Amino acid sequence: MEDSFKRPAFTPENITVLAADEIFVFGSNLGGNHGGGAALVAWKKFGAIYGQGVGLQGQSYGIPTMHGGVEAIAPYVDEF
Repeated sequence: MEDSFKRPAFTPENITVLAADEIFVFGSNLGGNHGGGAALVAWKKFGAIYGQGVGLQGQSYGIPTMHGGVEAIAPYVDEF
């Protein structure tokens, strides 16, 4: 069965601005080393705190995704 909805392989534009009621949710590591990808964007643009890997940080929210599979990530997703 073929999916009739074609999704782009990536987001066509980078998110650079958020409305006051929006939060940038990003994948992080537990140490909060926001050195690349969406974590780096969150740190540079949306108030993520370097050294904090979990939770609300400025206008962003970190969910640690680098330390395990779905079972390890689930509690953080549930908390969000």
